[in-house]
Amino acid sequence: MKQRWWFYGLVTLQLLFLLLMSASYYVMDFWGQTITLKTAPVDPRDPFYGDYVTLDYAIEQIPEEKWLVEEPLNRGEKVFLLLEENEGEIYELVEASTLWPETESNQVVLSSKYQWSDPSLEQYQVDIGLGRYYIEENTGTFWEQREEREVEVVLAPRKQKKIASLK
Repeated sequence: MKQRWWFYGLVTLQLLFLLLMSASYYVMDFWGQTITLKTAPVDPRDPFYGDYVTLDYAIEQIPEEKWLVEEPLNRGEKVFLLLEENEGEIYELVEASTLWPETESNQVVLSSKYQWSDPSLEQYQVDIGLGRYYIEENTGTFWEQREEREVEVVLAPRKQKKIASLK
């Protein structure tokens, strides 16, 4: 009898975990902050998932003057990007650091992972984890012809992020 209660308890906890995980994704729309970033899409096709665009964000290429990291990083280490809204309501990179930066009212922090650096270009590459966005079937050609796009990203208070839309 006691083993049965353990079984039902574990199943209930697993279901509760899945429900909370799913709900947290949708709760971001209500309590998260929406920012807009510039990107250039590329249109690949996945035979299992359908059409999607690969997004190349301008804030992922960091010039050396905005890189405030003193020590060399290993691939995958966390880097925090301080972004500031410009007159066109697009968020642009202010600085990149391994420490959580102080923000002002028109600034947000986006977490990313270090990828590589190119000393000849004096540039660092990070990944913000929002590089793939699935689109409606047979609309890939439309997105491929566009050179530059804007992406609305929702940032949740618990450092979660997701793509809300592609303009």
